[in-house]
Amino acid sequence: MAGERILIVDDTPDNIKLLRAFLGHGDYDIITAADGEEALEKAFTEAPDLVLLDLMLPKKSGLDVLKEIKERDPDMPVIVLTAYGSEETAVQTMRGGAEDYLINKPLRKDDVLNAITKTLSRQDRPDNNYSSSRAYELLTEFERDLNNFIKSTLESHYGDDWWEKGVPPYVRTKCEQRRTNAQLRKKVLMPLLYYSDFSFYVPIILYKDEQRGIDNWRNVFERFFVNIGWIKARLIELNHIRNDVAHTKPISELQFRKLELFIKEIREYMGESG
Repeated sequence: MAGERILIVDDTPDNIKLLRAFLGHGDYDIITAADGEEALEKAFTEAPDLVLLDLMLPKKSGLDVLKEIKERDPDMPVIVLTAYGSEETAVQTMRGGAEDYLINKPLRKDDVLNAITKTLSRQDRPDNNYSSSRAYELLTEFERDLNNFIKSTLESHYGDDWWEKGVPPYVRTKCEQRRTNAQLRKKVLMPLLYYSDFSFYVPIILYKDEQRGIDNWRNVFERFFVNIGWIKARLIELNHIRNDVAHTKPISELQFRKLELFIKEIREYMGESG
């Protein structure tokens, strides 16, 4: 892999210096950019084999740079570096098409080199479809459909009171808090269930309150799925895979095949009326 051109995008000279030192023994052709506009210019004039992209940039944010790179050249690999890591940021970058996501406080040489090696190796094997970004794409699409399925199924059983009756109190509280925070940040508001975590779907499906006569599994969801253990095991495994992808753990072929299989199976059962 010697000789690949790598574009380092960071507005902090010390970070660029450190990354240069990390890559110094790899015989890479290194070019740099200090802001978002320069990053885009060099991305499309210098044709790098890989972009190391900081998120916090002047002139144009790293997320905007990532979006524009992927719109114009979807095959250009990008590894995102950020000092302000969070699951939300990881989700945004992976959904935006980043090949990997690293928290760079402090930058760790092994993490950087492993991410670069893994990404460039994938470029050498274009038939490899087990990337984190592809897995996240599948999970994101499936979660949207599962979210809609749960909402419509609860709504058909409980009517207009589906949110109060069919969703566990702690899940309602968490979603309502997140929606309030989104409103304070002046973001576009989404339906309440949008603000749930993937890990909340099993508690919703199995929610039971004997005093109120609520038993979601028996009365609402049992007719769709094989049994409690079947759906619970699959959703828990998908949540584990989702967490691995969000935290930049490499996804194995086995995990990817399980992801595809479980999503296909659950979709088939969601489509049946029982």
